[in-house]
Amino acid sequence: MLAVVFVSLPRPVDAAPPEASAGPAEELAPPTPKSTISVRYPESLLEREDPPAGTVVVQYVVGVDGQTKELEVLQSVDPVLDQIALDAVAAVEFEPATYQGEAVEVVLSVGIELGPPTAPEPAGGGEGGGEGEGAGEGAGEGAGAGAGEAELEPAELPVAMRGRVREAGQRTPIRGASVLAVPAPEGWPLGEVKGRRYEAPEEPAWQVEARTDAEGRFELRGVPPGRVRVVVLSPGYERLDYVEALAPESILELKYFERRLESNPYRTVVSTEQEMPEVTRRTITPEEINLLPGTQGDALKSLQNFPGVARPPFGAGLLVVRGSAPSDTKTYLGYHEIPQLFHFGAITSVFNSDILAQIDFIPGNFDSRFGNAIGGIINVQPRRGRRDGHHGYIDADLFDAGALVEGPVGKGSFAVSARRSYVDAILLAVIPKDAGIDFNVAPRYWDYQALFDYPLGDGDLSVRVFGSDDQLAVVNPDINDTDPDPNDGFETQISFHRADLVWEAQHGRWTVLLTPSFRHDLLSGVGGDIFSFRVTQDQLSFRGELGYRISKRAALRLGTEVRAGAYELEARAPGFPALGAGGTGVYTAAELGGAFASVALYATGTVAASERFAIYPGLRFTYNGVVLERAGLDPRVRFAWKVGDDTTLKGGVGLYSQYPDIFEFNEVWGNPNIALEKSVHNSLGVAHMFESLDLFVEATLFYKYVYSLAVPTEALVLNSSSGQVIVPERFDNAGFGHVGGVELLVRKNLSKNLFGWVSYTFSRAFYDLDDGEGLARFDFDQPHILTAVAVYKLPRGWSIGGRYRLVSGNPYTPVYNGVYDASDNGFFSLQGPRNAARQPAFHQLDVRVDKRWTWRYVGLTAYVDIQNIYNRRNVEGLLYAYNFTDKRIIAGLPILPSVGLKFEW
Repeated sequence: MLAVVFVSLPRPVDAAPPEASAGPAEELAPPTPKSTISVRYPESLLEREDPPAGTVVVQYVVGVDGQTKELEVLQSVDPVLDQIALDAVAAVEFEPATYQGEAVEVVLSVGIELGPPTAPEPAGGGEGGGEGEGAGEGAGEGAGAGAGEAELEPAELPVAMRGRVREAGQRTPIRGASVLAVPAPEGWPLGEVKGRRYEAPEEPAWQVEARTDAEGRFELRGVPPGRVRVVVLSPGYERLDYVEALAPESILELKYFERRLESNPYRTVVSTEQEMPEVTRRTITPEEINLLPGTQGDALKSLQNFPGVARPPFGAGLLVVRGSAPSDTKTYLGYHEIPQLFHFGAITSVFNSDILAQIDFIPGNFDSRFGNAIGGIINVQPRRGRRDGHHGYIDADLFDAGALVEGPVGKGSFAVSARRSYVDAILLAVIPKDAGIDFNVAPRYWDYQALFDYPLGDGDLSVRVFGSDDQLAVVNPDINDTDPDPNDGFETQISFHRADLVWEAQHGRWTVLLTPSFRHDLLSGVGGDIFSFRVTQDQLSFRGELGYRISKRAALRLGTEVRAGAYELEARAPGFPALGAGGTGVYTAAELGGAFASVALYATGTVAASERFAIYPGLRFTYNGVVLERAGLDPRVRFAWKVGDDTTLKGGVGLYSQYPDIFEFNEVWGNPNIALEKSVHNSLGVAHMFESLDLFVEATLFYKYVYSLAVPTEALVLNSSSGQVIVPERFDNAGFGHVGGVELLVRKNLSKNLFGWVSYTFSRAFYDLDDGEGLARFDFDQPHILTAVAVYKLPRGWSIGGRYRLVSGNPYTPVYNGVYDASDNGFFSLQGPRNAARQPAFHQLDVRVDKRWTWRYVGLTAYVDIQNIYNRRNVEGLLYAYNFTDKRIIAGLPILPSVGLKFEW
């Protein structure tokens, strides 16, 4: 007596049809099995007194060729049954999964229930399909004929029911869902079966099953008329159970909407080719971002929670990476640099995070394709618009309101988004007057994005237009003032607008990237009666890359990055009488401008000595012409050694350079002969993945030597271009510094109900600014940085998350007393060594609660995000009295709640 069990292979939960859900998984099309698993229970086991039975769970990889490999038994029953299950899964062929149109590997698992066969039912009481011996799930699919009737092939039976299964709230088609029809028990009412548990007969008189296609559509053939129970099952979604009435000789049209479960029973791994991995690359996906506390759901703000990032004062949008100044870290969005990452106050980022595919944070030892940075790199890539219908949302909280619309256009897609703040209208009303805030802020910002993607030739064409605009006015009253005046504050505006074309293609072993971009920038500021400036810039940049896979273990990528444009600078600031140019001996007003250009050539290779060890040498040559005629040659090398199946050792060393700030090399306030600033990065890291716990642990040692820094100087030099005139040098390259430390990251990946991470950084940063102080603490030297982030998903659409931070206070230069100066009837301070004192430690708890309602066609999310929930009065700075004998603290933001709603369709 033999038993045959048919098991339909599951699809990965997040690998729905392309554009099925937000984030990178949108472009992942899961593998499609060409057959079901057929397993026979061996007769030899029937001879045992207690034949083994149970569910064997097999994990396997579907390769790019559609074949199964790397099979592993996750749940064992019996060695014989385990091997039968492994052999059965290994025999199944698939249409391979694709990501962005390219075949990729995915990891799946399937449970196969095996047991001894049961005795056959008496004649006339069995299943339609005749055989009936121990038939398991899926047996007799489409069989609707009763006893004594002539059997038809399933394809020849008439269609009785057809419909479509989509995800509730998103209207996204669900592919691979199992739709099962059986007779409805007597007395069951029509409609959805819920609220009570109904037990179906063990052996229904008939059953018909079908699976949904890529559009979520299904057909049930040969279903007898009458009351029919329809059950819809999809991994990762709630079970649907309905009783429907089927009239004779008719076709019943059905629409079902499944709700996504809070946890995923399957794991999907997209294996994209990363030929040149950085020593430390930390990636966060949109799925993990939306519920992070303290970020208001903004993807880029989450970067401030990673190891190696110092805490900026007042929660500002500065990224101080591994002891480098904020301007030393560059942000690339879609292959080109953007001038800023956040709107004022870091309330939100300048690009809508809901249309981002991936964010990579690389704190050091980055690839040769990135330049003009001695700190770190943030590499952001936008995603394509969805093609499974028109979708969008309207989102509003206490700070701003925004909207997004996206959908298909022919073979391509589009996405349009915009956001505008109203902080200028309500922020001052929200913050209490007695909260310890010693400044008034009135910011206003807006941004927009328009993306269009379309297949062109053998590749993909993308058109992107986006921009951002911020204005801010700050009044910081003197401790002696009763009424602040304009001279106590400053105003600033920063904006940019950019348009890109991107064409990417792959031809066999070759890959091609061509992308021109145009950007217009505006930066202006007024600092009381001390300084004012306005900088405008128009820049055309181009990046081209050509990659070639030489062999399985060798690859080469060549690229070029060209920037050219013109700038104008209007400024008034403290000057030098010897300059002329409008100088009064106290202030200098000037109008500067002209063309600028730079060109970079870079190459990175991949050389794999074995399947476990690879080395990645790189070289970047940059020439900054016209304004700053300087060239830099930066060699770099990294390696990756897979010392175990789940353990990788990575390291690197490299030279990095950047040109100074415009105020440091212009001919009025700066030094046009200044050289490039440089740093040497060294890092060694080890990463281990605990698969059973879904826990990722990474530790990295780093040391960075920074030199040739532009620092102020009082030296005088001979200016031959001005007729051998002695002039102030103003800036030289005498600055240098040492930064070192260790970073630890323990990360619980997004799975089931819990995810989050704990990050800890111990580091020290000392700089010599050639000011006579020698090596002193960096302005953002924070020896200890501890951040813990956790989010737990609760039933019924609820989730709760928290973020706790404990950080060493920033150093500052102490003031001991004041001395009266009779020459100007004022006081000057008596200061201690530079940055010799330190502010008290910073600590803060942020909490976020979300609730999501999902209906058939729309969804609604409400959230409360509370920063500094226990109202800690963290010290951010000090204000001194006119004679420096008294002082008071400048406190950070108090408890700051944000309440928001997001309506999606």
